[in-house]
Amino acid sequence: MTEIDIISGFLGAGKTTLIKKLVKEAFAGEQIVLIENEFGEIGIDGGFLQEAGLEITEMNSGCICCSLVGDFSKALGEVMERFHPDRILIEPSGVGKLSDVVRAASAVCGEDCQIGALVALVDASKAKIYVKNFGEFFINQIEHAATIVLSRTDYAGQQKIEDCVKLIREHNQTATIITTPMDELDGKQILKAMEKSDTLRSEE
Repeated sequence: MTEIDIISGFLGAGKTTLIKKLVKEAFAGEQIVLIENEFGEIGIDGGFLQEAGLEITEMNSGCICCSLVGDFSKALGEVMERFHPDRILIEPSGVGKLSDVVRAASAVCGEDCQIGALVALVDASKAKIYVKNFGEFFINQIEHAATIVLSRTDYAGQQKIEDCVKLIREHNQTATIITTPMDELDGKQILKAMEKSDTLRSEE
């Protein structure tokens, strides 16, 4: 059974940092395929990926969540058929709807795969700016995430963190929110929170 985890968030929110931590500390021994949309983003270091034994399907021709939904489903199906991985990590472009990525991935899933963790990373110091500048795209990520990881909490200050959590709760009452700085958490602890949220979501 292949598990598909989707890790969303805007440019600079910390998706790459989180993925590296999970691969190194939580997914040891698993065969993993990373599908990332490099459009407008800095990709994960190739040397790291080779060492971790990851396979990459790069999509450079636009947003995975809108113009590439059809092609994305096809590419995902090919990845499943070719590699039969234990886990697929999808790192979508920042400006896009998480719901579109979930829909495209669900269309490919049969008996041999399932949608796992739905994660959104949010820069704790920029949440209000995200709402103002990106509106429905940012809110959609919040609404459809089962786990929300706040980044930059070690710099944001307590009041900004509290304001950020309050803002998130206006759009998502049930998601697990991680406010502890990522440097202070082990990848296994983050994975446990992600899997707990996945269980809660499936029982709803």
